[in-house]
Amino acid sequence: MIRLFASDLDGTLLNAHHQFDERIVDGIRRLLAEGAAFAIATGRGNKQCAIPEIESDVYKICMNGALILDKNDAVLAMSCVPKPVLARLLDELPEYAFDFVTPDKTYTRYSKETYFTRKVDTSADALWKERFMRDFLPRIQFAATKQQILDADVCKINLRVDPGMDTRHLDAFLAVHEKEIANAPSGSGLYELTAHGVNKGQAVLRLGNRLGIDPDEIAVYGDGGNDLEMLGLFEHAYAPANASETAKQKAKDVIGPSDQYSVITHMQKTLGIES
Repeated sequence: MIRLFASDLDGTLLNAHHQFDERIVDGIRRLLAEGAAFAIATGRGNKQCAIPEIESDVYKICMNGALILDKNDAVLAMSCVPKPVLARLLDELPEYAFDFVTPDKTYTRYSKETYFTRKVDTSADALWKERFMRDFLPRIQFAATKQQILDADVCKINLRVDPGMDTRHLDAFLAVHEKEIANAPSGSGLYELTAHGVNKGQAVLRLGNRLGIDPDEIAVYGDGGNDLEMLGLFEHAYAPANASETAKQKAKDVIGPSDQYSVITHMQKTLGIES
């Protein structure tokens, strides 16, 4: 019997607008009523994955597994990018518009004006822009110094690749430091860096162990590149029909598309709950 459900958000559990809605929240409530535990497993920061209606009922695995929070948002585990490699990245790769994500805020070395010019105005993704203005902008510290970033608990480093950007310098850096830092992008045109060995799969396993739940009692769901370790680690692993081909190959089964509530429906059916 499944005792813990863990799901990615964007492209998996959420609706077509990258949001929770009444159907999803009600479905999670019904899982909880049957005695199951529920965990979000996302690349998002902890401030961007709140579910106000059931905030105190779910666990959160954030930043691709770098941060695990309990139902009261207390930190169960946190993995930061090692300071030495972070310092080298800051010194050697000044040309890239990185976001340095901590549990409290996001740091960028750019001014607000430059940041918008390079990262927001150039994006054609209207939904991403809406999410950025709503969820991310209020928590960004612009024009951060190297020392401010080094003093922070940087769990994840994000980079959205601009059209025509040359990433060879970054790719070479990652190859040199592959034993210290890992890249697990959720989709194309992205870099999502964490400490080596940090991923959603290990985080779900760690949470299950803490809750006394065996791996074969865990069901996981994901659609992208940052879900591969999680999908490959568990017996009950599912990808929606819109998932990347690699994610589908890692999963044990492919279900319907995410925008038709296939994930929450599958979870409910797993416990014998009528939709």
